Amino acid sequence: MKKTNARVSLLLLAAVQVTCNQAILTAPPGSSLSAFANPEFIAANGDVSVISVLVIEPAGTVVPDGTVVQFFTNLGHIQDQAKTNDGVARANLVSDTRSGTATVTVISGGAAPAAPAASPSPTAIVGTGGTSAATGTSATVTVIIGSARPKTVIVTANPPRITGIGPARQSRLVANVFDDNGNGVTNAPVIFAVQQLDNGEPTETLASGGAPVYTDNNGQAVDFLQTNYSTELPAKTVTVTASVPSGGTILVSEPPLPVQIN
Repeated sequence: MKKTNARVSLLLLAAVQVTCNQAILTAPPGSSLSAFANPEFIAANGDVSVISVLVIEPAGTVVPDGTVVQFFTNLGHIQDQAKTNDGVARANLVSDTRSGTATVTVISGGAAPAAPAASPSPTAIVGTGGTSAATGTSATVTVIIGSARPKTVIVTANPPRITGIGPARQSRLVANVFDDNGNGVTNAPVIFAVQQLDNGEPTETLASGGAPVYTDNNGQAVDFLQTNYSTELPAKTVTVTASVPSGGTILVSEPPLPVQIN
């Protein structure tokens, strides 16, 4: 009788242990993850970007609710895991005192079975807000963390009129990005744009090519407006703007800055 009671006690203990240590529900092998950040730029010292992860099963359907996705970051703080609802898991990336580029990695489940050699390799997935890439059952997304949240953008051009000949027909553009207190914002991504005021063929380009230019420790981003407009033609005017993300909005320099050519 004592042996029987001992066996029953052991069985009950084992059942309790199984119940208390249930396996975590993760994405099945071969699932795809897509990560998105909103907003893509946040300020240091407690600003927040929501990291959303869409998890799709190999069959093309979303994973069951409650599927666990793990989150990791090299800058700032983020909760270690979240569960999906309608195929999407969300976690808050909270900035600390540092500025830079936060790379958030998300993981769920294992890798897919090895594919034949002739099969194409996984491709990059780009989401709205931040830059995202995915391979197998993991993905990464980047968030830019600046010294503060931008409030104002002011653009200047030197010289304000491009004349002369030769390869140096350009004007130096400076975008000054300020916060609420009038201090320069560090590490803010600025995108310059040039607008033709006539209907002619565009002859002006930007050295940046329209890619983000990040502000320095003084809150300044520099680009160059270049022109191949013929010096034999009448003078014309183009306008330049600079835009920068701030929270969930985009700040654009106002009014557009005119630059005269010839």
